[in-house]
Amino acid sequence: MCAGTVVLNASHLPTLLAFLLSTSLPVAARFIVQGSAADSALGAMVVVFAAALTLGGKHLNRIFTEAMHLRFELNQANLRLQAEIDEHRATEASLRQAQKLEAIGQLTGGIAHDFNNLMTVIIGNLEFAKMRAGEKAGVAPRLQAALQAAERGVTLIQRLLAFARKQPLDPRSVDVGALVSGMEEFLRRTLGPEIRLVAAADPDSTPALIDANQLELAILNLAINARDALPEGGTVRIDVNNRRVDRQTMPELTPGNYVVVSISDDGTGMDDTTLAKAFDPFFTTKEAGSGTGLGLPMVQGFATQSGGTARIRSTLGEGTTVELWLPQASAPPPNRRLDRSASKIDRGAANVLLCDDDDDVRDLLGEFLGSIGYTVQEASDGEEALRLLDSGIEVDLLVTDYAMPGLNGLETIRQARLRRPELRSLVITGHAGPLAGDIAGVPILRKPFSPNQLARRMTAILAADC
Repeated sequence: MCAGTVVLNASHLPTLLAFLLSTSLPVAARFIVQGSAADSALGAMVVVFAAALTLGGKHLNRIFTEAMHLRFELNQANLRLQAEIDEHRATEASLRQAQKLEAIGQLTGGIAHDFNNLMTVIIGNLEFAKMRAGEKAGVAPRLQAALQAAERGVTLIQRLLAFARKQPLDPRSVDVGALVSGMEEFLRRTLGPEIRLVAAADPDSTPALIDANQLELAILNLAINARDALPEGGTVRIDVNNRRVDRQTMPELTPGNYVVVSISDDGTGMDDTTLAKAFDPFFTTKEAGSGTGLGLPMVQGFATQSGGTARIRSTLGEGTTVELWLPQASAPPPNRRLDRSASKIDRGAANVLLCDDDDDVRDLLGEFLGSIGYTVQEASDGEEALRLLDSGIEVDLLVTDYAMPGLNGLETIRQARLRRPELRSLVITGHAGPLAGDIAGVPILRKPFSPNQLARRMTAILAADC
């Protein structure tokens, strides 16, 4: 019964032992002091019982303590295992989202080549028709409207490629204030009527040396993040200005002048823990399936790849501000619309070998080049182009598509130069990704382009010193 009591009250063992010893030892001492054999034996039995109970209780207490430690360790292991399971599930969900993005990228990149060829034919034929129509009332405005619609189609496919990360960076001098102004209507529709958009650019701001399509995507990503942080509406503000940095203020940047694009909101904001992980890939505070956790990392990657950086600051309940620090351009931005619509066409008198596997593109460019004075020989692939060269025809410039069955454009140029080292060349391509092969010293004109742009590029190549 005593052993059972000890087991049942193991958690209170110190208190129990203190009570038993304080009551049994005085009784044992009294029996022993009385002197009779029976009393002494009884006292000795009480002392032995108390000693046995103490030793047994001590051993049981050690076992009980070890068991509790094991239980605590097991609980801790279970918690760690559950955390690892949750993290594994979150990683799987992020991987599924990344796979979806990759599938979109493959689909978009796959159709980009054909789409760019189609847009080259559309834009080329429209400009061809516009040249021949002259200033006929009712015809020229319609053709110009069609050209503008085609330009919007080009911008759309470039944005899709940028989203899919299939578009290589093409840094050029860009008026960032004008770019933001051009996006305002689109951003207002994206943000919704509950959110007020304010866009302001410093009138003295200088152009930035960046890829305009990637910058548009970055601004769109940040605007959507700001919208999600304003569930009950609010204000999103976009500012563009110039700033100068040195080694002390921002050691990660090369000292100099930068164009800074700030996107801020007065929404929910982030605590310090969330803010520290904001640029981590796959980290998101949105519900599963609602966010990939790639938006901010892509923005940061674009800014860094462009020679700048991205910074974020936020206060819980007060809003968030993301700054894109972009390198300043040394040259003014070109007027691209003027390039597309200019009426003056550079004429030529050279011999051109035109190689493209798309019949419509080849027919359009061949007719155009012939109309402005070039003598044109056409080939449908690289092997045919090389056979024409081997036949001894006179060629001053080889214009070839990149993605073709058999030999690609760069390999065609390499083998053509083995035959004729002085031959000049130009690659025209609607390929979405970077070109595989030796592109050093090979001019590239990306589709879609207008016939006027092709003529100017050819004139520059033929006029340049070898």
